[in-house]
Formats: sequence, structure tokens, C-alpha cells
Amino acid sequence: MVVFNMTPEPKEIGHQVKFSKSLIGLFKRGCWEIPEIMGSSCMALIGIGLGIAGVYKYYKEDGDNKEYKQTYLIVRPSDPRASKIINPSYTEYKC
Repeated sequence: MVVFNMTPEPKEIGHQVKFSKSLIGLFKRGCWEIPEIMGSSCMALIGIGLGIAGVYKYYKEDGDNKEYKQTYLIVRPSDPRASKIINPSYTEYKC
């Protein structure tokens, strides 16, 4: 008596790619399936990193203290900000 297997074997159609179950495998699978989204996500992360670095440098170098401003600022000599002013113009006011 001959017994036939009634469940057909799945046929492989196209190119089958297997990825590992790790985080790197997930990244590789994402690059394989949705490269546009993975590429734009990487560029967004790079942009966020550069933005954070730029803001950090701006505040580290006291970026709000500019030599030439649109409006004038009068600072008393006893103010702690007076020592940070770049190229001050001293004026004697006589009241």
C-alpha cells in the first residue's frame, strides 16, 4: 500500500532572504523591506544630533551676547553681565 502526503510542500517563489532575530537583523530587514524609510530615519537622527551639537556650542560660547545688536542695552557697571559685554561703549551721562 502506498501512502501519499496530502499536504503540498510550499513552493519557493522569488528570492528568499533570512535575517537573524537580533537588533542588527531587524535593522537589516528594515533596510531590505523599506529602504526609503530607514534612510530618511538615519538622516533625521543625524540632523537631530547636529542640531543638539549646534545648540550646545551656541550656549557654551555665550551665543546670546552679540557685539552688534538691533536694540541697545544699557547695563549698570555693578551688573554681573557687564563683565561679559564685548566691545562696550562707555558714556558718561550727567543728570
